[in-house]
Amino acid sequence: MEANLEHTEEAITKKEWDSRFKRHLESRGIKLIPTSIKHPQTNGKIEKFFDCYNRYRGDFESLNAFIEWYNTVRPPESLDTKWYLQTPEEAFWGGLPVDARVGMAAKMFGW
Repeated sequence: MEANLEHTEEAITKKEWDSRFKRHLESRGIKLIPTSIKHPQTNGKIEKFFDCYNRYRGDFESLNAFIEWYNTVRPPESLDTKWYLQTPEEAFWGGLPVDARVGMAAKMFGW
């Protein structure tokens, strides 16, 4: 498992990087990874997730139900194509070469 930490001068100082927080995560098998420098998209994605979660969490029985909806039902604007909005799941499967999709299906269904 991994956790992202915003990569800013304030967040990533030598003292901060060797912090008790980092050691706590590592003791539980979680690798702490700084986001790429000058790459706000990484932070934007997680901020969008939590914004959406805070807005809709009352509509779901559990976090897992929300995540299922977030990844397979809700079409995010960032994955818009010429033809239709795609969910993250559709974008994942659509981005794979056909032979990779057929190979995965063969494994799943024992062909």
